[in-house]
Amino acid sequence: GNHGNQPKDPAGDVSDEIAAEIAQLKRRVFDIMTLSNNMMFLALRDEALDPTELVHRLLTDLRESKQRRTRFTQKIQPVLHTCYASVEEITKTARVMLEGVFHNKTPKTFSIVYKSRNNSSLKRDDEIKAVAPVATGNEEWSEWVKVNLDNPEWAVTVDVFQGVAFLGLLRDFILLAKYNIDNLTAEWKKEEEEEEGAGEKQKTENKKEEDGEKNGGESTENNIAPEPEEKAAEKDSSAEPVPTES
Repeated sequence: GNHGNQPKDPAGDVSDEIAAEIAQLKRRVFDIMTLSNNMMFLALRDEALDPTELVHRLLTDLRESKQRRTRFTQKIQPVLHTCYASVEEITKTARVMLEGVFHNKTPKTFSIVYKSRNNSSLKRDDEIKAVAPVATGNEEWSEWVKVNLDNPEWAVTVDVFQGVAFLGLLRDFILLAKYNIDNLTAEWKKEEEEEEGAGEKQKTENKKEEDGEKNGGESTENNIAPEPEEKAAEKDSSAEPVPTES
C-alpha cells in the first residue's frame, strides 16, 4: 500500500518538535571553553541574546524565587568584550563598550571592579585610572556620571586572565550579591532565619499573654492592685480618730 497516506503518530510529532527545539538551543551557544580548573567561558552564538540582560534576568529570578537551580556554579558573570590584556587595548575596548550606555545626559553611577588571575604585568590602580575617564567621558557627559562604590547602578568589570581581558557591564551589582550565587543563597537563607526567629519570638510573646490571661481569670484576688497610700488614708478619715498620747 501507499505508506505516505498513513496517519502520523502525534507522539512522534511532539518528540520531533522537542528534538528540533533542543538542537536550535544548542546552535545558539558555542561549546564551553575551559580556561582553568574552576573557570569556564561560554560564548553566545546568537547576537540577539544580550549577555548582560540574560545573566541579570537569571540571577534576579533566582533571588526572587529563592530556588537555587545549579549545584556547582559559584558565580556567573556576563562578558561583553574581550581584548588583549594591555592598558591601551583595555582602554580602547572600554570606550567602545561604554559610549552607548554612559555618554548621554542621563544620571548614572558606576564603580570599576578589577580582578587579575595568572597575570603580573598589569596593575590594578593603572587599569582603574585608565578606564575611569572613559566612563565619565568628556566634560559634556561628566556631570551625569558619578562614582559610587557602595551601591553603583553599573559595575564596570575588568577581569584579566593570563593574556586576555574580559570586560562587562553589570546591573544591580550589590543587590545580586556581586553576581555570586553562593553569597546570594546565603543572603536569603539569613533572611529566612531572621523571619523564623521573629516568628518564634512573636509566638513566645503571644503565649505569655495567653498564660497571663488564664492566670488572671482563675483568681480575682490577683487582679486587685494595692491602693495608693493617699487613697487608703482618705477612706480611713471617716473612721473614729485614733487617740494619741499628748
